[in-house]
Amino acid sequence: MKTDFIFDRSTIAPKQMPNRLNSELGGLSKEPNQKRISRRTTKGRHKKQRTCIFCLLLLILLLVSALYVAALFLIRTCTCEITTKLNKGANSSLDVKTTPSLVPVQTTSVAHMTPGQMSAQNTTIGSRGREFIVLFTTHALKSKKNIYVTSENGTKLNITTSPRLDASLKSQIERSVNIPSSQRIILPQAIELQSFQKEVKSVLIKTSSDVFIISHDKDKYSVGSTTHIPIHKLSTKYIVISTKPASKSYSQLAVAAIEDNTAISVTFKMKHNLPLKIEGKKFYNGDVFNFSLDRFETYQIEHIADLTGTFIESSAPIAAFSGNDCNELENIGACDHLVEQLPPTSSVDKTYIVPPNSDDRDTLIRITATENTHFSYMIGGDTQTVFLERLDYFDTHISSSQSCFIESKVPLLVTSIGLGSRNSVTAMGDPSMTIVPGINQYLDYYKIVVPPGYDHNYVSIMINLAFKDLLRLNDKTINKRAIVFEENVLASSVTYSVRSVRVVEGELTASTVNGGRFGLMFAGVTEYEAYGFSGNSLLL
Repeated sequence: MKTDFIFDRSTIAPKQMPNRLNSELGGLSKEPNQKRISRRTTKGRHKKQRTCIFCLLLLILLLVSALYVAALFLIRTCTCEITTKLNKGANSSLDVKTTPSLVPVQTTSVAHMTPGQMSAQNTTIGSRGREFIVLFTTHALKSKKNIYVTSENGTKLNITTSPRLDASLKSQIERSVNIPSSQRIILPQAIELQSFQKEVKSVLIKTSSDVFIISHDKDKYSVGSTTHIPIHKLSTKYIVISTKPASKSYSQLAVAAIEDNTAISVTFKMKHNLPLKIEGKKFYNGDVFNFSLDRFETYQIEHIADLTGTFIESSAPIAAFSGNDCNELENIGACDHLVEQLPPTSSVDKTYIVPPNSDDRDTLIRITATENTHFSYMIGGDTQTVFLERLDYFDTHISSSQSCFIESKVPLLVTSIGLGSRNSVTAMGDPSMTIVPGINQYLDYYKIVVPPGYDHNYVSIMINLAFKDLLRLNDKTINKRAIVFEENVLASSVTYSVRSVRVVEGELTASTVNGGRFGLMFAGVTEYEAYGFSGNSLLL
């Protein structure tokens, strides 16, 4: 810094000095040889002093501003890094053990549904979830493997298969797609299982939010549908449900592993004790077949006898399915594919209301015991009591104008098997199979796709009579003209309304204004074909 400004007492005018100094200098200021400085020169020096002070303050301000900007930049950088890590962690929920390339969805394979608004309901209970194992059992005809996925507010879906699956088949299945509301996905026919072979034909579906999934295995004159169970609800014990095969038909069971080295035992139950040959060995009623599967591996067993009551147990959770390849029942109509994903025995209920099928279709109700039990059932005010030993079953029938109430002290597995229509002119429907939801499995909200291609689609609703008028389908009250069956049923001490309502294909939402829970079962018929599935078959 320059020092051309020199502080000198003698250069300060007397009136600018302190009083004491003015008195000391007195008349010296008046001496003729005293150097005088003009007022203008003094003001100039003061101005320079103020300018330097201003520049110093400005420099300090600039330094402070620079430090502030630098600190702000560092904070934002750290925040971005943390956010990036969190986002990567969130996306990792869609990762799987294998990392195959994802194939874009073909327009011929995926058809979008119309998005629908959905209320914020609890979707973590029942059959909703984020991970599912899907397989397709053998269909007697060459069928289209449909999967319908419904999401609450949109989701990202990722489909993967085993790294050991044939590459050409793998490329047709694996994909990643954003689902706005609901979506139909078609898998190749070659993913269908073959009996008595270890295969890697299960498909893993993972989503970023809870979804509801059904499969719809359809040929022109035969179809089988089932509600799928999320992986976190799978378990280690299952009871097989099937029907007595007609000539040249088979009952089936199939399993898929979600962990390596899963040991599985199948204890056969056969009322008609016909030999079942597996890997060169014959098995009869009560015999046990043991095998093991790795992740993604599947195994299917078929037999000419009914396998209802066969018990499946595993060392780790598995997905289990059963039914028939294509079966004709009670000499009515033609055959249809029957399949259900089985609920774990730990998720089975004790109390049920079974609604009828429509279009002059009777219903065979199959009741299977998980333990020795006495149970009662009521049809049209007539109550009967039956004793069943563990894994045995009892059949009864209702017409298209009846319902049935079933109650037990131990869990029972109840299956509704729709028969062919008694009206030979219309020939609406063939056999269908649906696991019935128990009263303690009812939910307060559903969003499900009603499959296209049927002359009549129905939803059966079992609800506390007090809540009957609070039910909404697609946010609307039920049109009375759409009701094809209605009956009140006394279930223990509560009266329930049972209604079957005709609905159209596409997305369907069902809810109650007050949050009351209710059961749903879906059915559809066309000429020589029928499907059925439930809204949930798991304890909450």
